[in-house]
Amino acid sequence: MKVRATACVVLLLVSCAAMWAQSAATSQVSGTVLDPTGATVPEAQVKLTQTETGLVRNAVSGSDGRYVVPSLPIGPYKLEISKQGFNTFVQTGIVLQVNTNPAIDAVLKIGSITEQVVVEAATTM
Repeated sequence: MKVRATACVVLLLVSCAAMWAQSAATSQVSGTVLDPTGATVPEAQVKLTQTETGLVRNAVSGSDGRYVVPSLPIGPYKLEISKQGFNTFVQTGIVLQVNTNPAIDAVLKIGSITEQVVVEAATTM
């Protein structure tokens, strides 16, 4: 009986550790969306795509132009920010690691929604 109870306790501890490790292996991306004059851009569409898995997370910038995309699995991402009347901002090469919280600000240039500004980064965040 004692062996069975010990085995149950060990199994419970291993399960808790695995769940904690899984929840801790996340990051977030935040930033501010601005126009060329430095004014904030509310209600911009923010799209983060994990390039290895295709996982897509969406957000919308608030009235202060700020956005936050929390609880992202670690790995490489592409960020796209768009709003009608502006060029789409695209940044690739974003690599999220455990408990990193990069702030990526975007300046949207006035233009057609079909145009894109692409920023390529090869740094680890």
